[in-house]
Amino acid sequence: MTFKKKISSAKWIQILIFYVLACVLTYTFTKFPNLIKKLWISVFDLNVSFSWNHGIGLLIATIICYLIFKQNYKTSFLGNKPFKSLIIATSYIIIYSLFGLSNKFNINEHSWALIFCSSMLVYDIFEEIAWRGFLNDKLEKTPTLIKGIITGILWGLWHILIFKNFNQFGGLHYFILLTTIVSIIMAYAVQKTNSIFVAASIHGLLILRNNYVTIICIVIWTILIITWERDKIFNRRKTAYNNG
Repeated sequence: MTFKKKISSAKWIQILIFYVLACVLTYTFTKFPNLIKKLWISVFDLNVSFSWNHGIGLLIATIICYLIFKQNYKTSFLGNKPFKSLIIATSYIIIYSLFGLSNKFNINEHSWALIFCSSMLVYDIFEEIAWRGFLNDKLEKTPTLIKGIITGILWGLWHILIFKNFNQFGGLHYFILLTTIVSIIMAYAVQKTNSIFVAASIHGLLILRNNYVTIICIVIWTILIITWERDKIFNRRKTAYNNG
């Protein structure tokens, strides 16, 4: 298949409808009271500063589009190797829990890391169902690199609805460059794993910045992803040997 045909295979009208709906609902939900803050106060008696409203709006838009634009979707929560996907997700939480996270609530650093990382993984799933799930699948046979670039740009621009400014990143252009680079990495990871959990774990690792945890996770995850389909390769070689 030529490059032009691969690009043409994408469901561009559906992608446009999804993105418009995602932006509209995201913007709408940012105007609502901070739902997750109210929940944390009522359940944990913790006055957290973060908000999930934009993620909830994005998730609802994605669910609506999944219901309207039905097809056999390739990407799923646990992907083609559920056990390995769970290892990646749980290793991120366990390693952070071992190192701990400082906090203003006087909660044990290790307990807080477990609570906060688990919570962030749930939120990251909200986003990744949209970007590395629905959008990735709708890009169909588009080359993985191009998928990563397109998704990264759309993902980065979506944050205009959330952030007041991008000064901490050096400006919007640098932020979009960052989201594009990260999205390319995620695109290749999802191509290999078909797993939203894997993408959400990578997303979470980028938000929480502990160099030691990052290095350990990258080493473990790289080994897992490189050897993701080792059994298939082994079986092919075995079949070829037997046939020979």
